[in-house]
Parts: sequence; structure tokens; C-alpha cells
Amino acid sequence: MRSPSRRYFSTEGIVVRARNLGEADRILVLLTPERGLVSCVARGARKVTSKTGGHLDLLRHVSVSVTKGKSDLHVISQADTIDAYLGLRSDLDKLSLGCHMAEMCERFSADSAGNPALFKLLADSLSYVRDNDSSALGLLRLWHEMELLRISGFQPELRRCVRTGLELPADDHWFSPAEGGIIMRQNMSMLRDMAKTDYGEPEADSSGFVVADSDPVLSSPVIAARMNVIKLMRYIAASGTWHRLCASGLKIGETEISDALRLTDALLMYVQDRGPSRALRVMNGLTTR
Repeated sequence: MRSPSRRYFSTEGIVVRARNLGEADRILVLLTPERGLVSCVARGARKVTSKTGGHLDLLRHVSVSVTKGKSDLHVISQADTIDAYLGLRSDLDKLSLGCHMAEMCERFSADSAGNPALFKLLADSLSYVRDNDSSALGLLRLWHEMELLRISGFQPELRRCVRTGLELPADDHWFSPAEGGIIMRQNMSMLRDMAKTDYGEPEADSSGFVVADSDPVLSSPVIAARMNVIKLMRYIAASGTWHRLCASGLKIGETEISDALRLTDALLMYVQDRGPSRALRVMNGLTTR
């Protein structure tokens, strides 16, 4: 007979995905600090009389008691809210960013593989989204993505050329998602000469930012990385915490933030071998309702 202690467990978690099941149930995916992703069903959660349903919305930090199922789908028997992040739900921009953060953290998580640092990052980030003005959301998203890459072991190399190992001079360079960092501008020029190919000048998009050029070595896209963008990413990496970054008083332009996000988004998509999150596609106007 199975021991009762093995049939039940309690954990805290953040609801990173939710969908309805049948007429009254709800299926949830929780990101937990010690158990990684936990998939559960909340029986009757959508009934008006449910004692758990009000605690099990998307992007809620909850404490739950769980009965282990015969499969990977467990059953929630009790739930209490630790933090509802209410400020997210009254602002579409904040809600979209919160959903993006949750989906990206879910992508870097696995079942039965705890990652307390990743869980803390999501919990802290949702609090910061709730508590900050909309004007700070771009920088907050950039900080979150830089921290996500660091915690997951994919922090980009921003101080030395990933091809030569040489320290980067203060100049515009190239960013390679495939190699995880900056390629020195002079190194790219040399490789072009060796390939004896006339690439011409890379085209700029509507914002004037040079998006990508062809890499003669990897045959994969590289992205223009301006000097100020590289400095910004280095500064965020060195700051570590969001509070320390805010306390610095550094004046950061929206153009630099947007250009830096192109680099982090490209690296995130490369290491996951997946496209942008659904929330990010909505934020960028790439999906229709």
C-alpha cells in the first residue's frame, strides 16, 4: 500500500498557464521552486461555490495542497493566495508583460526539476511590473530577459569577441545568437574578405536600425550591436538586481532599450529553438484577435 505521505504534497507556485476543462474544471501549470513545473486539475474550480477557484487564476502566487494522480496530472485539493498581483490585471500592457515573463520562465523549466532562482525571478518580476509605472516596462523586460539568460546558463558574452577571445574595443560590433555573444566588427570584415563575397551594406529597417547581415562562417544571421547598446547590456548584467539598476539613476533612451531587446529576444529564441511568446506577439501587434 502506498504511504499517505507519498500521495500528498504541499507547495507554493505561480500559475503560468491555465485552461478550462469540461463544464467546471480547470487545468493549471504551476511553476514551483522545488518541483519545477507541476500540472494539476482543479475540480469544480469554475463553480460559483468553489473554495479554490478564486485562487487559481493566471499569474497568481499561491500555496496549494495536491493529491498525486496516477499520471503527471495531479489534483488540487486546497489553494490559498500568497500574492494576486492585482495591479497587473487593470493594465493591458502590464498584463501582457507578465504573461510574457511567465511563458519564458515556463520554457526554461521542466517537470520535477526545481529551480528556486528561476521561481524567485518570476515572483520578483511580477511584483516589479505591478509596482512600476508603464514607462519602466521596457527596461524591466530587458532586465528580466538578461537575468533569465544568466540563471539558465546562457548569459551573452559582451566583453570579448566570441570568435577571437579578444577584448572588445569601444565601437559598434555584431551580435551572434548562434555563438552567444558579440563578434568584433573587424573580425567580421576579415571573414568577409576571406570568403571573397561582396555583401554590400546591410539594409536598415523602418526604424533605421540595421537588423541582420549574413555570416559567411555560420551562414546564420548576425545582428548589428551599437556601442551604446552593448554598454547598456553590460551595465544591466553588472547591476544584478532591479533595485540596484533603478537606484543608479542612469538615463536610458527608449531606442537603446528597444535595440537591446532585439538581441536578447534573438538569443532566447535561438537557445529555445522556438518563436516569441504569444504575449510578445500580441505586444508587437503580430497576432490578430
